[in-house]
Amino acid sequence: MFQMKTGWRQELPCILVCLVCASVTYGMSVDFSRLRKPYLLSKRVDSSNPCPPETPFLCRSPQKSCIALGNICDRHPDCPDGFDEDPQMCNARNRPSVEELEDFLLRNQNWILPKLFNGASAEIVAHALVVSPNIEELGQIVGLGNKEANLRSALLAVTEGDERPLLKLGMPEEEWYDVQDYLNRVIEGGLQVS
Repeated sequence: MFQMKTGWRQELPCILVCLVCASVTYGMSVDFSRLRKPYLLSKRVDSSNPCPPETPFLCRSPQKSCIALGNICDRHPDCPDGFDEDPQMCNARNRPSVEELEDFLLRNQNWILPKLFNGASAEIVAHALVVSPNIEELGQIVGLGNKEANLRSALLAVTEGDERPLLKLGMPEEEWYDVQDYLNRVIEGGLQVS
């Protein structure tokens, strides 16, 4: 019995050395970065909203004033710095959310991103669709250049209810109603196409 315990004590270090050598040899590695708190999380400040539920919109001003959602984009500045009337924010208020548009773009990424948005990422395109006042600024944000013509003709086709230009660009026929719905909501939210 005593020999068994002594033998095991001598084999354990040998087994550990073999495991370490095997992990190095075969490229297995241990990711120790998961054991520490991420750097960015440690640098974040508390971003909880101090506003009460009846006035949930927090103005950016140093006074930290709060206003009701109905007072946003009503053509009357309620925040001391006028942030509640910011044009980009008002565009975003009337359009689908960035998350909703990004999901739509990812569902149609095989044709819509390369053909209409020059292969830009769905996240960038979704943000541009939410905040841009017109197609020219959208093109600048996304980096369209001469591909803006495809986007302009596609948006005009959507407003006219004509799916043919989009089908020529590779849109699957069964996606027409989904594409028409999302792009119409962006246009009706204030995106100037012409």
